[in-house]
Amino acid sequence: MTQPKISILLPTRKRTDLLVKSVSSLICNAKDSANLEFLIAYDEDDTESKEFFQNVWQGFIEQSSSTSKIFESPRYGYLQLFRYVNFLAEQATGDWIMFWNDDALQLTENWDEEILKHTGWFGLLRMPCINMNHPFALFPIIPRSWVDFFGLVSPVNHSDWWIYHVANSNNLMKNISVQVFHDRADVTGNNLDDTFKEQSYDADGKDPTNPFDYSHPERQKELSEWIHKLREKNNV
Repeated sequence: MTQPKISILLPTRKRTDLLVKSVSSLICNAKDSANLEFLIAYDEDDTESKEFFQNVWQGFIEQSSSTSKIFESPRYGYLQLFRYVNFLAEQATGDWIMFWNDDALQLTENWDEEILKHTGWFGLLRMPCINMNHPFALFPIIPRSWVDFFGLVSPVNHSDWWIYHVANSNNLMKNISVQVFHDRADVTGNNLDDTFKEQSYDADGKDPTNPFDYSHPERQKELSEWIHKLREKNNV
């Protein structure tokens, strides 16, 4: 019988040192790093990451039994983050898809085992972020079949917001005993680099003229449709 696997989606930009630290926290705390598939995208104008992935990454990842797929992407930017996520999700071969950030750290030993306990369940798994009291699943975990069922992960930049509302509206969210530390500049004061400064958190959810913002009327309509579609699936 094939062992279930977790596909980790990780867009990154000019943060190779942070990336190694973040990925290492996942690998070192996994019960079996062979369960992990890393799918990473970096921007085509990001020469720092390009050099890293061409010359350093393979030697680093080969120290574990994890696998990886690396993609050079057009630069969409933070406000179209969902484009990276949807593309990477399409390439995933695992049973689960997990969102991850290059400034996040996995704190829980055997965290992969906690996820794989739920294999076969169609819903959202939520890992508490210990330094950010947030109602959503900031690092959502969903079954790979979510992509097949809906056609994509989400149509909006804040995919975590979208997934949370679709799943939670159908009582399909579970908290799992896995803890994450998000070392984000506006929370911890660390990693205040150009990558962070180029992000636009202030614009999130506040621009109904942007078709990729979840406040846009068409996206609100689409959200209702996704919630209803998932409800129908559960009633079959």
